[in-house]
Amino acid sequence: MAQRNKKASSGQRGQIITLISVVVVLLVVATLILIKINKSSSSAAPTNTAAPSDVVAAVTGISSNDFSTIGYNTALPKPSAIKEPSSLTKGGLPELLYMGADYCPYCAAQRWAIVAALSRFGTFQNLGATSSGANDVYPNTQTFSFYGSSYSSKYLSFVGVEMQTNIPSNGSYTTLQNPTTAQNTLLTAWDKPPYTPTADGIPFLDFANKYVLGGASYNPGLLQGLSLQTIAGSLSNTSSAPGKAILGTANILTASICKIDNNQPSSVCSLSYIQQIENAIK
Repeated sequence: MAQRNKKASSGQRGQIITLISVVVVLLVVATLILIKINKSSSSAAPTNTAAPSDVVAAVTGISSNDFSTIGYNTALPKPSAIKEPSSLTKGGLPELLYMGADYCPYCAAQRWAIVAALSRFGTFQNLGATSSGANDVYPNTQTFSFYGSSYSSKYLSFVGVEMQTNIPSNGSYTTLQNPTTAQNTLLTAWDKPPYTPTADGIPFLDFANKYVLGGASYNPGLLQGLSLQTIAGSLSNTSSAPGKAILGTANILTASICKIDNNQPSSVCSLSYIQQIENAIK
């Protein structure tokens, strides 16, 4: 009886030791997996930095006179009206939805005008600075990123979705932000002819689901080789090619916003050239 009990105790100790060994092995494997995941996450992190304060100040503080000097550039594209418009709002305000990606040089060009236009209606916080993909067309175009930023306005809401970084991965780029189902639905419905020049292109802008604009409004090549500071400085030089393109695009975006926010503020939306652009958007 005693011997039987002794043998039973030894068997139990063996089972415990085996169980502990299995647990230790599982913990080691789990640790290795977590390390691998963390390394992968780090490599996919966006290469954004905080946008320099002098650059932000230059783009968000463009003078009314400089905007007016450029006025309505009829050569630049205007948004297309959705034939069966619905309502896109956030927080009770009309929503301007932007969908793009850090690697995209066309997004890089358009963001300058988007920031300039939206700054006439509200305030950005924590704008990022980045550049388009080094191996894409118009490589390393200097620009802002909306990833991690916020925007406040009493006239409209702004949602910026940067879907991918500028870090190459398997013939594409690593994921940054995943659009919601509703955002993907809008992209699928309106990011195609006749509303946009091509199907499935970025950048994509949806103005409260009344109007949409696809692609860059001007050639990103105008910004090639220029630093953030140089591009920002061109905005006070209305005879420069970047200044003309960015300010002209910003004026069209401004008029488009005025069409969805009941023409507020009147100090911006009642300007004669803004009204002229509004009348041309149909």
